[in-house]
Formats: sequence, structure tokens, C-alpha cells
Amino acid sequence: MMRRYLFLWLLFALYLVHLVLKFGQVPVPPFFSHYFADLLCMPLLLSSAVLVMRWVRADAGLYLSGAMILVATLYVSLVFECVLPLFFQRYTADIWDVVMYGVGGGLFGVFQKDLLSK
Repeated sequence: MMRRYLFLWLLFALYLVHLVLKFGQVPVPPFFSHYFADLLCMPLLLSSAVLVMRWVRADAGLYLSGAMILVATLYVSLVFECVLPLFFQRYTADIWDVVMYGVGGGLFGVFQKDLLSK
């Protein structure tokens, strides 16, 4: 299973490294501490969604269209950068987070066949 989705496991490992460094309060460059998780968000979220959809539909060849990726990216951006900051102080609206979601979604779209190959 690990070899089957090697790129996906690599993304997940990078996110875990990010969390360990963050909660271990290890000093890292600002991009890594502020935007790296946002960059990984869409590839990890969309990959997980595709894998669940493949399992439910029993269709190993299922991939997301560009429109589906765009809608998911806009939805995550809207929820995390517009709605949640209105109700919770923990969340802050940041246009660069939206940019990172967009870059992550775009990279997922380009590389989804490699990320989710059999």
C-alpha cells in the first residue's frame, strides 16, 4: 500500500514533519511556519476525497475534473478565510493562505495521476 501511493505518503510525511516542528517550537523560515500547511492542504484533502470516492464507487480509474478541483479550492478558501474568522479568533483571514490553497489545488490537478497512480 505504501508503494502504491508513494507521492501521497510523501506529502503526508511532510505535513507530519511540519506539525512536529511547529509543536516542538523549532525555529523555521516564515514560509514554512505560516504557509506550508496551506500549500499541502488541497493535495492531501483532494487525494483523500478521491480515494474514498474510488472505494465507494469501486472505480479505480476515478479522477477529479478541473472544475471539481476549482470548486473544492474555492470552498476551502471561503470557509477558512472568510467564514471562520468571523466566528473564531483562532482563524485569521489571509490572502496568502488563499494563494497557497490555489497553488496546492493547481499542483494537485497537474499531478493527480502521479499522486494517485496504481
